[in-house]
Amino acid sequence: MGVVAGLLVWLSLGLDWSNIIHTSAESFNDSWANPTVVLLWRIACAGIGIGAVVSMFRIGAGTMQVLMHEERAMKMLAPVGREKFVTFSSWTLISNILYFSSAGAASLLAIIGVEVPLWIETLQTIMFAIACGTAFLTAAVVRHVILPELFQSDRSSDFIFKYHEQMMHNFSAIFLAVEMVLVVPTLRPELSLVCVGMGLFYVFFAYVNAYHGSGFYVYSFIDPRRRYAPFVMMALAVALAVFYVCMYVVSLIAAANLLVAALILTAWVSLIVQFSPTREPDQSSS
Repeated sequence: MGVVAGLLVWLSLGLDWSNIIHTSAESFNDSWANPTVVLLWRIACAGIGIGAVVSMFRIGAGTMQVLMHEERAMKMLAPVGREKFVTFSSWTLISNILYFSSAGAASLLAIIGVEVPLWIETLQTIMFAIACGTAFLTAAVVRHVILPELFQSDRSSDFIFKYHEQMMHNFSAIFLAVEMVLVVPTLRPELSLVCVGMGLFYVFFAYVNAYHGSGFYVYSFIDPRRRYAPFVMMALAVALAVFYVCMYVVSLIAAANLLVAALILTAWVSLIVQFSPTREPDQSSS
């Protein structure tokens, strides 16, 4: 992981980040749609996300099956409050909120004729890349890995379909897909490096949290003592970049034909979201 992080830094040093960020940021505030509509959309998305965070605190204890660091055994926990924010899904939600909040602020400043500060442009551009990678990866993993495992084990999956969970696993990706169609931003492939860096940062956080914090791994495959765990985690970090690159390709298509891009996003999102614990035929326990 240290070697990969070093390579990321080395690659980043040769890039003109100022131009990359400024070019992308300008496109986020130059939409074909009415600026007021875009502003209201972004405020709504940020508000719904913040509402999900509030719900995580107000709803009480959650459900989390974790791997205990010392015992090396799976255990069911009932986290409350900030304890819930150790999951990758919660980081997906936070990334989504940060993007739409910064993008909303940029839209407002553009409408009133005030120059958007560099720090807002930077936050907006970087968080869009991270939010795309995390949201689409999270939705795909929940739909095609986590839910089938729950169905096969006959464990209850109802907890995954609560309001804040739906926001993490489904609506984050949907909101970003709609944002892509509304804004058609100019994305840069270099930002995929940021996605890899975010993935490595989460892994580092998970390790520190298990060794010196909560004492457990939210996902069993994160345990670095397992034979291939570090390679699995690096693969997931790269997967974030892959999902972002897919969005980059869609942005190129959108610039040429918005309708085709909208259809691609609709099909893509429909394949990775799931709003109810309905068993599919090949997931039946009978």
